[in-house]
Amino acid sequence: MSPKRHEPVRTCLGCRTRDVRSALVRVVAREGTLAIDRAGRLGGRGAYFHVRDACVETFARRGGFVRSLRCVVAKPEREIFRARFPEVHG
Repeated sequence: MSPKRHEPVRTCLGCRTRDVRSALVRVVAREGTLAIDRAGRLGGRGAYFHVRDACVETFARRGGFVRSLRCVVAKPEREIFRARFPEVHG
């Protein structure tokens, strides 16, 4: 029997529940645009949330982009990201 590997736990900033990192998506703000960090290797401050529209909407409504990423992301960029989220991660 192989030993069970430890998997990091992160908090979804939409629903604020803790989950394993593989169940969450990391978003990074790079030069004023939002990028999904699929490999977890992009530099900069990131925010994690579940792959659910409700979590993304709550995250955006609470001002999570500014507070969590500690940078200003223009409203048009946030709206584009929210609109494209299902196709970006689907």
